[in-house]
Amino acid sequence: MNKNEIIEYLNNASKPKILIVQPSRMGDIIFALPAVVEIKKKYPHAHISWIADERCADIIKDNSLIDNLIVFDRRAISLSYIRKMKKILRAEKFDLSIDFHGLFKSAAIVMMAGAKIKLASSSTNGMRELSWLFSKEIKPDNVISHCIERHLAVAKYLGCDFDVNNLDFHLEIKDNFIAEVKEILKKENVDLSKKIVLVHPGGGWISRRWQSEKFAKTIDLINKNYDVNVMLIGGKEGGASEKGLDEEIIAMLETKKIVNLTGKLTLKQLMALFTMANLFLANEAGPMHIATALKVPAIAILGPTDAKRTGPFKGNTTVVQKKVPCQPCRNRTCTKVDCMKLISVEEIFELISEKI
Repeated sequence: MNKNEIIEYLNNASKPKILIVQPSRMGDIIFALPAVVEIKKKYPHAHISWIADERCADIIKDNSLIDNLIVFDRRAISLSYIRKMKKILRAEKFDLSIDFHGLFKSAAIVMMAGAKIKLASSSTNGMRELSWLFSKEIKPDNVISHCIERHLAVAKYLGCDFDVNNLDFHLEIKDNFIAEVKEILKKENVDLSKKIVLVHPGGGWISRRWQSEKFAKTIDLINKNYDVNVMLIGGKEGGASEKGLDEEIIAMLETKKIVNLTGKLTLKQLMALFTMANLFLANEAGPMHIATALKVPAIAILGPTDAKRTGPFKGNTTVVQKKVPCQPCRNRTCTKVDCMKLISVEEIFELISEKI
């Protein structure tokens, strides 16, 4: 089918079944959401399923945008599990699948689902790992586009009309999760009359992490100059384990004034906590993209990646990044990390002072 035939098909079908294939991490789910929102607006009669990784599925669980959440559990992968997943997907008889990941894993899911129409986003760096063999790649107008805009190219192809400067991420945060977070903070003796500054020192790639001692010095400066609640957040959701980062930073603090929530929050609770935050300081990682989507005032520390492609998208986030000859290298294991070392505590604290 060509573009017009697909649009006509979706318009005329009584309840077209659409499968969103984005089984990756937090940031990737956030990047895909605006496109899905626009597709749902254009085709409100459509039944939308989303297949997501078990680590991050909670971000869209019970979201009114999604009619059916299919959780892909990496831990259970076996031949029998793949057969079972294929049976589940084929039973849905999807009219359209949209691959927002563009890698072998998502291509395999597209193949298992067997939708009548198979489209794909050009994703961050185009379709790779032979994924282009299974879906029609919809490329953005501008080659140097943010991943969100690359996904929106699919929505545009499907006839959606939107304002890229006024996107809706449709992140729903129910009151019960806010109540749970307040109870957690109460047990931590947090004074909720004071402002909340969240700090996330982790991230999926080791090379994207600002130095622990710099986070510690920054937290000390905040504590010495402002009467606020500084809270550490983190977990294992971002790829390389963040275990031990919190203890490392706390051990370096002079003030010892910190609320450590590392590993204590679910993704739903983290989203709820963001609605209460006055400022967020973090490396480029999933939590930063959630905060940006929720318009939390934030400072993002970026290193080996291209902010124009995968950095925080608009929102209320200030990006700090140093240009070095090898940047953006996207080297996950770089140990030199000059791009991160050049970012000083003083310039980060100056931005904090402006925002706080």
